[in-house]
Amino acid sequence: MNGLDKKLGLCLLVISICSTITLSQSKNDKTVVGTVGKEKITYGELKANVSTLPDSSPTLKELEEFLPIYLEYKAKIQFAEKDGILNDDKLLKELDLYSKQASYSHWLENRIKETEFERYYDRASTELKSEHILIAVGPDASPSDTLAAYQKLIEARNKFLNGTSFSELDRQYSSTQSGRSMGGDLPWFSIGTTVKEFEDVIFSLDVGETSMPFRTQFGYHIIHLQDKRSRTLSREVSHIFTRAGVQTSKEKIDNAYSKLEEGYPWNEVAIEFSDDNLSASNRGRIGWINYGRYRTDFVDSIMTLNPEIDYSKPIRTTYGYHIFRIDSVQSFVSEEEKKSTYMKEFLDSPNFRKSNSFVINWLKKNFSNTVDQQTLQTFKTKIEQADTLKIKNIQFPENDVPIFNFEKYTFTDSDYHSYIDQTHPDASAKSYSDQWFDDFKTYAIDSIIVQLTISEFPEFENTLGNYKKGLAVYQVNDTYLWSAATVDTTKLVELFEKNSSVYTYPQRHYYHLISALTDTTLDKGINFVESGNHPDSIRTYHPKISVIKDSTGVFTDEPFDKLESMEPGNFSERFEYKRRSAVFYLNDILPARKMTFDEAFNRLLADYQPKREEKWLNQLKKEFKIKMDLKKLRSAFKKDEAL
Repeated sequence: MNGLDKKLGLCLLVISICSTITLSQSKNDKTVVGTVGKEKITYGELKANVSTLPDSSPTLKELEEFLPIYLEYKAKIQFAEKDGILNDDKLLKELDLYSKQASYSHWLENRIKETEFERYYDRASTELKSEHILIAVGPDASPSDTLAAYQKLIEARNKFLNGTSFSELDRQYSSTQSGRSMGGDLPWFSIGTTVKEFEDVIFSLDVGETSMPFRTQFGYHIIHLQDKRSRTLSREVSHIFTRAGVQTSKEKIDNAYSKLEEGYPWNEVAIEFSDDNLSASNRGRIGWINYGRYRTDFVDSIMTLNPEIDYSKPIRTTYGYHIFRIDSVQSFVSEEEKKSTYMKEFLDSPNFRKSNSFVINWLKKNFSNTVDQQTLQTFKTKIEQADTLKIKNIQFPENDVPIFNFEKYTFTDSDYHSYIDQTHPDASAKSYSDQWFDDFKTYAIDSIIVQLTISEFPEFENTLGNYKKGLAVYQVNDTYLWSAATVDTTKLVELFEKNSSVYTYPQRHYYHLISALTDTTLDKGINFVESGNHPDSIRTYHPKISVIKDSTGVFTDEPFDKLESMEPGNFSERFEYKRRSAVFYLNDILPARKMTFDEAFNRLLADYQPKREEKWLNQLKKEFKIKMDLKKLRSAFKKDEAL
């Protein structure tokens, strides 16, 4: 998408004048202020498309300056239609790429963000205390492995309901990592702390309730919700810290506290005593603290402090010893401020991700979609019976049978077979994985995302049409106004011959800029040249040395001002260049001379460009009969102001 992003950036100004508003207009708005061929441009259309600051109306001067630009833009669209550019294969391919990604962005900004934030905000005022059992299951696990994990958790759940402690069941059933349980007791936390699938389940539970087994990216879980309370407001905290497990930690923190009591500045004490080097260099600041990210005893120590005191006495947590300072306590002067704060939190949380997969997962949960299990099983049986035959070579019945339905869109077993052929072309029958069908469902929704977006948001079709016009105008500009390939070179030759004295090289330096990460490496390059070798050959023998040469540029800034005092065949003194040790080697001082036509070509092209654009635009105005009526524009503006 990089190339598309660059094109999009270049097209922004063009596209921004393309979204004509077609709301009901007053009689004044219908005043015709210009024409392009048979197309009439109204005052209302012009006003709707001119760029102004938010909540402000365009001035008359802005409208007068914009009118010729808008008329030229409209003429370029007509030119593109006449020239067939709107149906150009390259343009249509680029439009397809943009349309799909724009569809995902449209869903995020116009539906998902709002609906998911409402759910997030409802949950954000609550903190939960829980414990869980986790059996790790990878994304590619076989059906038998996933079923085994599920059944084990059902067994554990039944034992818990019959009186076995959750901690005991965690030891028996949870997977381990580095010798530690992956389940167990969880600290108090609120929304936005863990993965969305986990949060969706735990926030659906009542206190004392235990979930059925469910799956996240980590495996299968069951959760027991132990308690629920109102969310604790965050505190902005600084600390002086000494690390646990070190014999001198207590003595060190006590010395730090004594220094503070004697009146030494907090910042100086933090730098001198704190083992948290990152925070010490920032006045001990560790930021906003709440339950979820840190161990419970650490957060409890902070939340129980009186925020009015200058700093705490030394406090021990599982991390070590701390002296805490409460810099601020979160508060909200209004519901609007609270929502704004939580919106920022929401956008940074796992509950909102600007990714295509996030959108598709949301669509799967919120739109009707079904799998025909019988067709899927028939498909799998056909593959299993083929043994080691490649899947793409398996013959299926010619009659397509629906296998997956999403809203009004139907995908068949043939579609699934073609998908496997594309994504796993050499797969044998025995390598088939159930994960492939999950991936196919994602592929299927992705294939209709543009149509679905237009169906749900009819105005989106106008957005795509406007972008297509923007691409076409860009291509018109690129081909007829900017490209060197389509310039009339005879005009450049005339310009060069008439002004040959203008196109000259001044006296300049022919130099090599030699640099390396270390002085030792740079010395090797210098010695190489001093031994009679040409600087162009340095990198062949010393690839860690960078060599840049130039004989056409004229630079006077540092470090290039050093060249003025140098003699050919000598090195400059060392200097730092882009964090590397560097020297200049001056090959020669070249006298002033006239450029050849080829050497002057880019300058000639730049000098001729205004005349080239003027000539082409005049032809465009003549061909498409561009006319503007400033008198009617001024009259309409005057009437508009009187309303």
